[in-house]
Amino acid sequence: MTAPAMPARILGRPVIEMDCGITVYPARFDGDRWRATWYENGRRRQCEARTEEWLAARLMKVTERLAADAFNMERMGRELIAHYLDPDRLPVDRRWSRRHADTQRRLCDRFAVPVIGGILCQDIKTSHVQQIVNAAPTAGEGARVQGMISALVTAAIAAGFLVNSRLKDVHWQPRDRPLPAPKVTVARESPLWVDPAEIPAADDVARLGKALTAGLNGERYELMANTAAYSGLRWGEIAAVTVHQVDPAARVIDVDRKVVEVAGHLYIEPPKGRKRRKTIYPRFTPSGYPLAERLAARIHSALAEQEAGNNPLGLIFPSPKGKHLRSSNFCRNVLRPAYLAADWRDAAGGGRWTWHSLRHVFCTTALFTWKLDAPDISCIAGHANVRTALLMYVGSVAGVLDRARDATA
Repeated sequence: MTAPAMPARILGRPVIEMDCGITVYPARFDGDRWRATWYENGRRRQCEARTEEWLAARLMKVTERLAADAFNMERMGRELIAHYLDPDRLPVDRRWSRRHADTQRRLCDRFAVPVIGGILCQDIKTSHVQQIVNAAPTAGEGARVQGMISALVTAAIAAGFLVNSRLKDVHWQPRDRPLPAPKVTVARESPLWVDPAEIPAADDVARLGKALTAGLNGERYELMANTAAYSGLRWGEIAAVTVHQVDPAARVIDVDRKVVEVAGHLYIEPPKGRKRRKTIYPRFTPSGYPLAERLAARIHSALAEQEAGNNPLGLIFPSPKGKHLRSSNFCRNVLRPAYLAADWRDAAGGGRWTWHSLRHVFCTTALFTWKLDAPDISCIAGHANVRTALLMYVGSVAGVLDRARDATA
């Protein structure tokens, strides 16, 4: 079989074969143009220029895309952001929670879109990314934006929108903005460590409960605070708990759901980390509150409310309308005056303790009062691993001075 004849128009014409499959056809005579062809993403592409230097400059971006197999670099920044926010980008079992997805969308819309939305991905430089992070008004917000940028760049490189991993190596620059006071930590202590001053005592919990009784449904909210403090339920978990999740005889709560508020809408989701667990609560709290008795009575009332149609979901702690409590409304209408009355926070909102502090109460009570082992606490509290309880509530330097004093006596 004979080889096919070359087209007459390129016979004898010099051809330059470059890396990445680019073929360059030099100009044949004065006034002719330099041309290049290549295949990209399954399509034959070409470009031309008057001089060799101009063609080489145009081919630099082409070579960058071909070498990295990054065909999406010719798309706009807004398409990159849309890809980052697309749920289908991740496997089903690794998709973001609704709250995290909403946070990432808001950060992208506020900070990233105005800077890179109208730019080709291949033209995005470190200066653009730095501008995005610096647009954050505070150091804390800047850290959140930087985290978003780091994840966005990683996703973009994997999908061929970007190739430069150094784009995520930026940080918030204060310029002439006020800086937060440097945070002083304990030497060799874990960042997870919770200072005992940040944990309310049993009397402080009791004082908050009494303050909650002053408002509408006060006794129910007092029960809610004590349940949170001595069962370890997070806000979303206790707002979603139903009568069918509680076993009063065994004093066990099956934590298999939570409620989250995202952009004004409430959603039922699995617990944190998509890990269900069972936890326990005491008959009496350390301050003498009859938690088991009051919770059993509340279950009986909730079942009656459900049968009457006033509490269709059988919630232990429903809103006044028989639906899930909204954290925003509850904090504003119920907790804020109670915090002030219980001396948990001041009129300006400052203070050491919040509702989440009640979870720390549970863990420290279980560890130091009930004498449970750290593995048991991690299990019923829903920690990621056993070390979490130790690092948060025991610490890494506990007993150092006592051991040193004994050794030098």
